[in-house]
Amino acid sequence: MERCYHLRVPGYVWGFAAVAVPFVATPGVSTAVVLRNSVAGGVRSGVATALGVNAGSIAYGLLTAFGVSVALERWPGVWIALRFAGVGYLVWLGARSLWRAIAWRPAGPNAPVSGPSSASSDGRDPTYERAAREGFITNALNPSIATFYLLILPQFIPVGVPFARTALLLTAVHVSLALTWHLTWAGAGGTLAVLLGRSGPRRALEAFTGVALIALAIRLLT
Repeated sequence: MERCYHLRVPGYVWGFAAVAVPFVATPGVSTAVVLRNSVAGGVRSGVATALGVNAGSIAYGLLTAFGVSVALERWPGVWIALRFAGVGYLVWLGARSLWRAIAWRPAGPNAPVSGPSSASSDGRDPTYERAAREGFITNALNPSIATFYLLILPQFIPVGVPFARTALLLTAVHVSLALTWHLTWAGAGGTLAVLLGRSGPRRALEAFTGVALIALAIRLLT
């Protein structure tokens, strides 16, 4: 007689996923950065940014799993430093996008083409490394991500279950959802790169992104 084994997903995982889905799908700074970089550098640049963004989430998941959230409750000044660092970084990204909207010029026929030829001697492409690093810093300095992981995620861990292992499981759920969402935007941005490579649409996108990032920074302060 055959036995059927079914993977039983705990109820708290479904509850966490129900909160994580709208959190992921709500447009925010990470989505804006992934879209902007994929439009500017193609799908690969968007993918690199998405990987960097979600590496930042994994870092927060590790911090939560090993008890840093408790330490932050004892020293709330860390939250203030994180908030101002995040606001400053968002303003810098927004100002850079606005500057690109003003100063951007379409590449001429003799302009150098970025790609495999621009890779360093060890085979790595500095453009993709920069995109991944920018994505990581964006999430690492994002107070919304910090709040989600350090304050909200622990509320879904029931009493009596291994805290660290469960926190890592919930981190995997969120990162899986977020990475899928960001890769979708990376593909969309890369597809639109040709159209948005024209002067008018490209300037409009950079201007919109810059205003949106600065608006997010102001909202964090207020």
